[in-house]
Amino acid sequence: MLSRAPFVSVVIFLATGILAGDALRTTGISPVVFVSTALVLVTIGCILLYRFGRSTGFAVGLAAWMLLLGAGLKIRAEAERDAQIASVDALEYNTYTAEVTTIPEKRSNSIRFEVHTKQFGLGNHWINYPAKALIYLPDSLSDIPQPGDLLLVRGRLERPASPVNPGQFDYAQYLRNRGILFTAFVNDRSYKRISASSRNSPAYWPEAVSAWADDQFRAYVVDESAYGLVKAMLLGRRDDLGAEQVGDYVISGAVHILSVSGMHVAIIFLAIGMALGWVKRWRFGKWLYLFLMAALLGFYALVTGLPPSVQRAALMCLVLVIAEVSERTHNPMNTLAFSALIILLLDPCALYDVGFQLSYLAMAGIFLFFEPIYGILKPANRVLKFIWQVTALAFAAQIATFPLGIFYFHQFPTYFWLVNPLVVVFTNILLPAALVLLLISLTGISWLGWLVGHVVTFSAQLTDWSASIPRVLPGHLLENLHLNKLEVVLLYSILFAIWYAWHGRSLRWLKVSVVGVTIFATFSIAGSLSVYWNTGPVVFQVPKHRVLSFKSGNRLYLLSDKAFTADTRAFDFNVKNYAVSHEIQQIIRITAP
Repeated sequence: MLSRAPFVSVVIFLATGILAGDALRTTGISPVVFVSTALVLVTIGCILLYRFGRSTGFAVGLAAWMLLLGAGLKIRAEAERDAQIASVDALEYNTYTAEVTTIPEKRSNSIRFEVHTKQFGLGNHWINYPAKALIYLPDSLSDIPQPGDLLLVRGRLERPASPVNPGQFDYAQYLRNRGILFTAFVNDRSYKRISASSRNSPAYWPEAVSAWADDQFRAYVVDESAYGLVKAMLLGRRDDLGAEQVGDYVISGAVHILSVSGMHVAIIFLAIGMALGWVKRWRFGKWLYLFLMAALLGFYALVTGLPPSVQRAALMCLVLVIAEVSERTHNPMNTLAFSALIILLLDPCALYDVGFQLSYLAMAGIFLFFEPIYGILKPANRVLKFIWQVTALAFAAQIATFPLGIFYFHQFPTYFWLVNPLVVVFTNILLPAALVLLLISLTGISWLGWLVGHVVTFSAQLTDWSASIPRVLPGHLLENLHLNKLEVVLLYSILFAIWYAWHGRSLRWLKVSVVGVTIFATFSIAGSLSVYWNTGPVVFQVPKHRVLSFKSGNRLYLLSDKAFTADTRAFDFNVKNYAVSHEIQQIIRITAP
């Protein structure tokens, strides 16, 4: 398999190098000099090995070269960020100018958006310095800044706080991986819009197209819940979804459809392919097909605002189309890995993005596991065959993503196999219909827009209905599940061994998978016993609250002030991950006077 998909091996070594780059940064040696010297030496070695026809040695050298390249890219990216933090912290300023770069997003009590700083000033002295930051404004504003607006802000940028409690989510590292190194909470009297001249700049066309699409959905999708779902799925903004509506998708295991991802692009890609496949029969039809596919995928990408998830998925689809019209055979895993390689070369920190990880794993799961799962049954009826195809697709994606899903979200939806096929079917109607609605809006034919708008609304309501099914069923969500990093690696090793045993019809690899299961079970049981017998107090640092805990077995005694008992958000952010990672089954709350 790897011989037919060489880019898979290349990406694996590059990703391993990126992870190694983080480890090298913590050592006492100079990582830049070390990696640069090693990279030059390995490059010379690879050239010599290739020149003298040493294929095995060249393959090993190339693997080492990709490892060093990944480490070098990661170290350079982090060094640039460290230098930017040091430079901004060293500036003396009380005012700065910043250009809004993203569409404002509604939060619980605020509005947030990303900015690029332009200048920092103290009195009449101004210094030009670019930095990426996240700004929060009150949600009571009547005039909200838009992409391209230049703001004058009084105050200083702050670095996001690092986690202070065990198991707490590292929000600062999450922002850093996105290139955001500073945040600022600004009240309505501490900023002023001083220019809007950049709103029409080509750099903000994706945001302008996305805002226009939002207006069209608001006009034609009359049901509020349906509008919120369409806005989330097409534009990637969940601020108009209801809490219970989001909960339904979490419980059903279909929460991934609420974020613009590779699956959405794949559905659009398949819909366009089915609608325009006849064009390829013309004399130069395949090139016209390529142009139309690129144009429509580009339009959809603009509608979404060009988030990284759509960029990488659109890139993958374009590579597939180019391979198809060029009449070249291609391995889907190789194409998938090639798109990942380009993304990681441009931004090595994308490897740490949860959306990147889950979307590529889901696509890899479909490519690897769909065929063996689908081959279990052979329904003759056309309707049953379609239902089984969609179900096998959902199983394949879920198998590939569940270890990482448990690692990040600590839960598993038990009825995904029942709900996901329905959600996928209705989503295959909803997404293309919503794109058609936008294309019709460009023509100004209002009656046709009204008709398609009702199709979009009805398919969105059906999608919501299918996601709500598990809520009435018992045991719909397994919560407080925990896997550590080694357990995740072991699970993926087992899954690969099982797949390779099927792929190569190899009994030896099946035995390897059995050994892997034994190792995983032994390690997990030993870890659970160690956690169970580990007892002791933990003082949690929670703003505006006093919280002390004591662990005994699988019980956690939580002593806190009365206000903390009602503050579920503070508990989830500061304490919940600790309870899950320590396999707490019962929390006994004690309220202090």
